[in-house]
Amino acid sequence: MFKHYRLISGCWIFLLFSLPHAAAADEVQLRNGDRLTGEIVSMEKELLVLKSEIVEERLSIELKDIVCIRSRRKLPAVFKNEEMVIGTLSCPEDGMIAIDSENLGNLPPLALSRLQSINPSTYSGFFNLGGELNRGNSNTSAGNFESKFMVRTHKHRFTVDITHNFGETNGEVTIRNSSGSLKYDFFSGEKVYSYAQSLNEQDPFANLNLRNTDGLGMGYQFSETRKLNLFVELGISFFNEDVIIGDDKRIAAGRWAVGFDWEFVPRRIWVYHHEEGYYNFEEKTYVMKSDQGVRIPLRDNFSLNFEVDYRINSAPQAGDRNSDMRAIFGLTYNYAYW
Repeated sequence: MFKHYRLISGCWIFLLFSLPHAAAADEVQLRNGDRLTGEIVSMEKELLVLKSEIVEERLSIELKDIVCIRSRRKLPAVFKNEEMVIGTLSCPEDGMIAIDSENLGNLPPLALSRLQSINPSTYSGFFNLGGELNRGNSNTSAGNFESKFMVRTHKHRFTVDITHNFGETNGEVTIRNSSGSLKYDFFSGEKVYSYAQSLNEQDPFANLNLRNTDGLGMGYQFSETRKLNLFVELGISFFNEDVIIGDDKRIAAGRWAVGFDWEFVPRRIWVYHHEEGYYNFEEKTYVMKSDQGVRIPLRDNFSLNFEVDYRINSAPQAGDRNSDMRAIFGLTYNYAYW
């Protein structure tokens, strides 16, 4: 009997240690007393993103609603004095945060309000696909592709933007244009920055074989928060326009740009406007392009996008229209990584 008891006990012990154990999870405690567990994805611009264990989706939590943060793995944490420490996060008391760093040891607790970001992204961007399809009296199809990639550090910002539009009606190409830009910003202060920029555009249906601009200027970042990103820029550019029919232009032109991304309804509706223009002081003419639209988040990193693109040339070549407008429905995928 005793041998059987030892055998059964041994089997139970073996099974107990053989069962899979749940991995230790990060924990976020809210001001109302709730505790959420999962994996801390990031915390930026006073918004913490937690990949929940229970509902298998990402939860967005305002920093003002959090009193404690604990992590079971090493995470990079950046404070408002721009100091970054990598280690496990703990909560000695409500409203405080402590970090156990492998290199620096246990650091003195700090107020949670001094925390700027956790696992911050240094590069981000998006892919946008849109278009339309009509069949019947008129067979029309059109497509749009746009991609933006941005690297951001405390002093530097590098941006690449690519756009291509294509369309045809009854088998005949009616839309084909593309643009690509490179831009570097250097922040000499928290708000003020200088930039170097290059833009190339091509649109044969607007009599444009190639337009290239290279320039320098200054910018002011009014806001760069999660709720509002607002900037304005002024500068001078070398303007080179090669047209299919007519006279080419090689001049110096003034450049302006303004843009904003505004969280109109928190985590529900985004509104944006981006505008860039060039003014010819000799001929007192200008060209300008603007993109404005509404973005509605769907799930995870996907969102529904409606955009209106507007282009204007105040002095087009003979027979050409001075403006173009295009409405685009599409699907956007956003990404951001540390």
